[in-house]
Amino acid sequence: MISVLKDPTETSSPMEDLIEPLRPRLRAFLYSLIADYSAADDLTQETCLVLWEKRDEYDPQKNFQSWAFQIAFYQAQNFRRKTARRQSRELPSESLMEKMANTAAEAFSGAQDDDSRKQALLICLDKLTDSHKTLILSRYQDGISLESLSDSEGLKRNAIAQKLFRIRRTLLKCIQKQPSAKNA
Repeated sequence: MISVLKDPTETSSPMEDLIEPLRPRLRAFLYSLIADYSAADDLTQETCLVLWEKRDEYDPQKNFQSWAFQIAFYQAQNFRRKTARRQSRELPSESLMEKMANTAAEAFSGAQDDDSRKQALLICLDKLTDSHKTLILSRYQDGISLESLSDSEGLKRNAIAQKLFRIRRTLLKCIQKQPSAKNA
């Protein structure tokens, strides 16, 4: 972490305040491009270091996340080139890599404010019926399998899957209607 490199009595710099909250999204973005958790962790560190080294080049009038993701994209491209050379295999085309990066960046740009999205989810969960809330929490919070849920509910596995799909769709519509999630 960048904060480890400095004197603990100093306050954080504005660049650190921008980098640190973005670190999990950078890691997820990089993983979506290279599909290797260990390498994504390493590249996240390298990307944060490059962001720090290039902090004087950043224009505060521009979107920091876009700038950071562009640097992360280049880090991933360099990693893939090095890996391909070591493994003597063909690389995906540059245009395919750019499409993958753009798709991932679009997905992550929608997650600008995770707290407001979580708040919207909690509001929408409260609006569910008790049975729907119990079912969705059992599946996704407690990690209960579809088979176990179908046994306990007395329904077929496909019926539970369909029920969960409908509940998720209801939650999504509700979240999209929440003012706090619209700003995110």
